[in-house]
Amino acid sequence: MLATFALFIGGMAIAPTASAAGYGCSGNLIDTYNVKTSSVVKYGVVYLYYSTADGGTNCAVTVDTYFGTSTTKHMAIFIGRCAAGSTPGSACSQDQYTSDSGNYTWYAGPRSVTGTANRCVTLNGVIHN
Repeated sequence: MLATFALFIGGMAIAPTASAAGYGCSGNLIDTYNVKTSSVVKYGVVYLYYSTADGGTNCAVTVDTYFGTSTTKHMAIFIGRCAAGSTPGSACSQDQYTSDSGNYTWYAGPRSVTGTANRCVTLNGVIHN
């Protein structure tokens, strides 16, 4: 089974103070997104963090909440910064992109993009058993 999540979100200039950093990301947790199969089985969560460092930094991880840490599975996190002028909810051209993909027992990432103040970012999390 393959579970995936993809999202295009708007500027992260103002970040709510949800929680402290986690999974190697600095800053505050600003949102979470479920990673689900097409049959809506939840395999995990993508966590998105934001800090004001380096002109705004977004960091993301994909975390398994279904299989457990005793099971190795293919996981990935993809995060990109959209070019200036991109609008929330629309496709964008990425001018900065990074990913982490491999066989993990708990989570993929963290991966960060910088210069994201007043910019949109794209996210994609994958968990495949």
